[in-house]
Amino acid sequence: MSTFTTTHLAGLTPREAVADVIYRATAAFDLADAALLDSALTEDAVMTLGDRQRFAGRAAIRADCWAPVSRLDTVHVASNVRVRFHSADDNNEEYDAATTKKATVMANFQANHYRAGEGMKPDAKGFITGGTYLLECVRDESDGGLWKARSWVINLTWVLGDPSVMTSGANEGK
Repeated sequence: MSTFTTTHLAGLTPREAVADVIYRATAAFDLADAALLDSALTEDAVMTLGDRQRFAGRAAIRADCWAPVSRLDTVHVASNVRVRFHSADDNNEEYDAATTKKATVMANFQANHYRAGEGMKPDAKGFITGGTYLLECVRDESDGGLWKARSWVINLTWVLGDPSVMTSGANEGK
């Protein structure tokens, strides 16, 4: 039986396949699924969180961002997803979505974070963020043509709650 943690979903249009990068990446945090995270990022991927944090390489993203956050009770929601394919010369006037190897995807997001085991407690302190994701994606021919993010910029627009929730994931676990 197939699950939604499968990295290669069949039957996706080219646009859906690029958008799936965001869905795989965020679901990896919520499901604490390292393989799903790895499927969404190139080996040399760079994640930038606002103007405060930069994680260079999939291993650093996994160790320094994903590991502590995936231990929390989280839900990351992406909406208003827009995909732009790039032509070989980046002029974007003529491209074939089925064969192009580069795309940019943008989405709004809301990310809800609670200490491990406290997400269902009505009086639990949480930390909620919102903003936009901007991902530069490439088609990985060595992985069956799976789209992956080479760059993931997280622009925070607003925050709400207790930021200490975020550091609790380093010491706790699901």
